[in-house]
Amino acid sequence: MTVHDRRAFIIGGTGQIGRATAARLTAAGYAVTLGHRRPRPDAAKPGAAGLDGITSVQVDRADTEALLRALDGHDLVVDTVAFTPLHGAQLAQLAGRVGSLVVISSGAVYQAPGLPVPIPETWPTIERDTHDYPAGKAALERRLLATPGLPVSILRTGVLHGPYGTSLDHWSFIKRALDKRPYVVIAQDGRSRFPTSAVANVAELIHLCARRPGARVLNVADDPLTVAEIGARIFAVMGHEAEIITFAGPSRPDGLGFNPWNVPEPIVFSMDKARAELGYRPAVPYDDALRQVIEWAVPAVSEAGGRWQEVFPDLIDRHGPDVWFPYAAEDAYVAGATR
Repeated sequence: MTVHDRRAFIIGGTGQIGRATAARLTAAGYAVTLGHRRPRPDAAKPGAAGLDGITSVQVDRADTEALLRALDGHDLVVDTVAFTPLHGAQLAQLAGRVGSLVVISSGAVYQAPGLPVPIPETWPTIERDTHDYPAGKAALERRLLATPGLPVSILRTGVLHGPYGTSLDHWSFIKRALDKRPYVVIAQDGRSRFPTSAVANVAELIHLCARRPGARVLNVADDPLTVAEIGARIFAVMGHEAEIITFAGPSRPDGLGFNPWNVPEPIVFSMDKARAELGYRPAVPYDDALRQVIEWAVPAVSEAGGRWQEVFPDLIDRHGPDVWFPYAAEDAYVAGATR
């Protein structure tokens, strides 16, 4: 039996980052507690996900005193669901009470336009006084980094992918392979680049931060593949042959050419700092990360009767329901191009 001589608490522990991090930390010898807001029978038992050393508790972060009591004395606290400066004020009270803190942020905090390629962690973040997601994350970061004596690592992720997520941009290609589509049509010449982050590799960087506590900000993203390259890798992993057809400019109103990474200018995160400071290397190669999420997503959608919108509701919230799989428009476009 593994001896767990260090203790970690993961706020939002039953989400996709939380589960991946729990697996990584238990393998490293931590006893892990998953904190979650609502009852989760699938994660509430010791040994959840087949892992020794995991327990689960229900905690409401709106009750700051109860939250702090639950976190007190842990060697590591990981917060996957901190979004606002109020959450930052809560976490700031952990200075001197826990060994170290890792907080998940987002690359959405970077000021645009004019982003460099790649974007270093030193690039300015937005400072607008609004209540939207990027402004909230940026204010959260500032609050934590200004707290004396708080060893907090802030990780700026790209678009997450991994098992148990409610959003999976890669579904744009996975479903096409399942539907045996002979081609996919992509806008922007298929050259768009937008950062993605495999949760297994986010978990790896969390573990490295825990080994060397400090106050820092780090990007965490996969290799900066183009949309066309992502599609080709997914099709290859799934053993599906399909032609990738591209055209210049943005996607069309009927959805032709749409993909969730459809940006006119490349957005790429620098990983130099994580490599230099912590020796970061991806724990899971990109194709293996794809296999992990495909092996989870395909049965999950099947169990939902094929209603992928119920499995990935955040995709609909971000992009709407009508642009994802415009097969008739693709067929008409390809037929016209081959005349």
